[in-house]
Amino acid sequence: MDLRVYRKRNTFVVQDMDDGRKQYGAYKSPTAAKAALKKLVADTATGKVVVGDRYKFKDEYVKYANLRLDQASVKDSRLNNSSIRSYESYYQNYIADCFPDIYLDEVKGKVLNDFIICCYKKKNATYKTVKYMIRHIKTFLRHCLGLGMINYCPVLKWKLSAQHHLHPVDDDLFYAKESRPIYPDEARMLMVNLVKNKDKDFYSAYKLAAIATFIFTGLRFSEVKGIKKGVIDLKNKSIFIAGVFDHNEGIWKNKTKKKKSRRHIDIQDDFMPILVWWLKKIKDMRSDYLFPSLRDTGPMSQHKFRKLIWKTYEENGLATIQWRTKKYKGKFSRGTSTTFTVIDSPFKGCPTRTFRHFMATSLVNAVKSDPALTQNYVMSVLGHGDYKTTENIYGNHTMRVSEEEKIARRIAVSKALKLNINIGIKQKLITK
Repeated sequence: MDLRVYRKRNTFVVQDMDDGRKQYGAYKSPTAAKAALKKLVADTATGKVVVGDRYKFKDEYVKYANLRLDQASVKDSRLNNSSIRSYESYYQNYIADCFPDIYLDEVKGKVLNDFIICCYKKKNATYKTVKYMIRHIKTFLRHCLGLGMINYCPVLKWKLSAQHHLHPVDDDLFYAKESRPIYPDEARMLMVNLVKNKDKDFYSAYKLAAIATFIFTGLRFSEVKGIKKGVIDLKNKSIFIAGVFDHNEGIWKNKTKKKKSRRHIDIQDDFMPILVWWLKKIKDMRSDYLFPSLRDTGPMSQHKFRKLIWKTYEENGLATIQWRTKKYKGKFSRGTSTTFTVIDSPFKGCPTRTFRHFMATSLVNAVKSDPALTQNYVMSVLGHGDYKTTENIYGNHTMRVSEEEKIARRIAVSKALKLNINIGIKQKLITK
């Protein structure tokens, strides 16, 4: 091995003269290049770095992203295409421009630090984005470590959570946005209005069936779309969640998010008459799904489903929407298409998840007061394997309560504090 420092344009590089003049790194000064050469020799001697087998970070990251996409595209693969695409997206939007052109064994904490700063300044990246991106980069580095492409990787111990100078001061930028559960009075108002208008047209019936299903089951969107009429057992009042409909791939999958997500859920008494009524409405349709497409044998498309939900919110004063209609002219025209933008809504970003949070928060809050609601039952309703997960995610929401409930709470707090301030003293304070 014959390593030397050479000047190349405005930089200084370390070259291996025995390996086709292979270059290792580019440095601003000869001093920095000589220091890197010295360290490279030392790391080679201790076995930390194998010079002949060094790999460029960006080149290998792209290969890894393509590998994951290939694995996800295999039939019956458990990988989700939509989540795997984030590797490619992060590279195109951030890594290609902000990550230095270095070798895998040169990725250190300072490299990640400078990379994040560049993403903030040059790309206006959010803290949430860089947090997930660092997680992806570490997964990639573990892959390289497992294949022996690098002999050790201390940067895996580098934690973004400990880099306080990289944390936004603004709480709205630092903390993940929480999904706000729909309040009981809002859910009640929705149901009353939807029942009142259910016979107006087929879409009005569809709105009632969809919203009622979300409210009374607390299911994930993919689980609701994946419900087929054959898994609904009216006699035993249960629905079997056997799989999900992957709208990105356009297929039903015999696969759930977690092992415990494959479960039977109860059909609640208030939901039963609505479900029976809806099943009669769709009994002659070609689709086997509970929420059928009007054109083919699959379920309603994601766009139309979202449009239906947001239209319902708008009609009930829970959202402000900007609608746009485009007309097509031509021999093979499909007529018109409608797109929309949510201007304002308490459920922006979580139009269907809000119902899951409503169901979960309501059950978690009632567990201690109602012996019929055990922790195991609440877990089974939500498809979780650990009640702590349920409590940590959904137990921190505060539901809006009535004035009577507020008075009862204040009385309960007064009893708990046991201060017993004399009524006369309180009256004097008020009059003064």
